[in-house]
Amino acid sequence: MGKSQPRSENRNVRDVMIKDVVSIDPSASLTDAARKMDDANVGMLPVVEDGKVLGVITDRDIVIRAVAREADPASTAVGDCLSGDAIVAHPEWTTDRAMQTMAQAQVGRLPVLDDEERLVGVVTLSSMAFRAPDKDEALETAQQVSKRSARRSA
Repeated sequence: MGKSQPRSENRNVRDVMIKDVVSIDPSASLTDAARKMDDANVGMLPVVEDGKVLGVITDRDIVIRAVAREADPASTAVGDCLSGDAIVAHPEWTTDRAMQTMAQAQVGRLPVLDDEERLVGVVTLSSMAFRAPDKDEALETAQQVSKRSARRSA
């Protein structure tokens, strides 16, 4: 018997996304962002103002853009350190499309926006891996995403 075809093309982002999303306002401090990340056990927060996603702030952004530059995290606004032009997914996307987008952008999580550009969830490599019929796909995407870290540390 041959290997069965992956079924992820039949699964949509809405089936695997995390719907209970913690977000942050751009005027909040980096300290507030770090506390929210710690409380929610996440490494990325969508930055939302007036219902619109402006970008994301990651734990790495806080370290690289603030701590490494000796900025005061208590007085530095999230908006000063966020990654703008967030790469996003949409609920109707297939998980294949989400994984390809993650691999191309070398990121492990994507905010999910509805047709009106409102934040409705977050899709992560782990949320897809836990629900993926083909675990190899999620592993391959994770390996592609991890190339970013390998290249930067070389």
